Amino acid sequence: MLSVNPGLIVWTLIIFLALLGILAKTAWKPLLASLKTREKAIADSLDRAEQARADAERMIAENQKERVRAEEEVQKSLREGRDYAEKMRRDLMEKAKLEADRMLVQARQEIERDTQNAIRQLRNEAADLAIMATSKLLDENMNDARHRSVVERMIAELPEKNGKAAVAA
Repeated sequence: MLSVNPGLIVWTLIIFLALLGILAKTAWKPLLASLKTREKAIADSLDRAEQARADAERMIAENQKERVRAEEEVQKSLREGRDYAEKMRRDLMEKAKLEADRMLVQARQEIERDTQNAIRQLRNEAADLAIMATSKLLDENMNDARHRSVVERMIAELPEKNGKAAVAA
């Protein structure tokens, strides 16, 4: 069944070596060149991918720095806005307080003037009443019944005088 044939082994070995020699001279160099080209292309692609990855990482780092800087600017702007609003609030409060104080002083002065005018009018009225009462008393005979009648008549005339004084005030 299985037997070793030395002639077949020799011819197989000769054909293999001849084919190997022919392939080495004709096909081996182009195959190796093609493999080298492909290896170089793969290495270049890997280098470009590594460069792209490095660029992407650099851009991510730059974007992160830019985002942090923008966030700091926003926070700074917010702080400045709050500070400005607080300053405006304080200024408005101070102006309102000054205006309220000024109006209070003005109202007090006006009340004092009105009070002085009312006192002056009251004194004038009292003086006029005293003069009228005195003149009527002097004109009248001074018995007790007459005296009481004159005073009652004077009291009855008082509301008319007070009404005039209130209109004049």
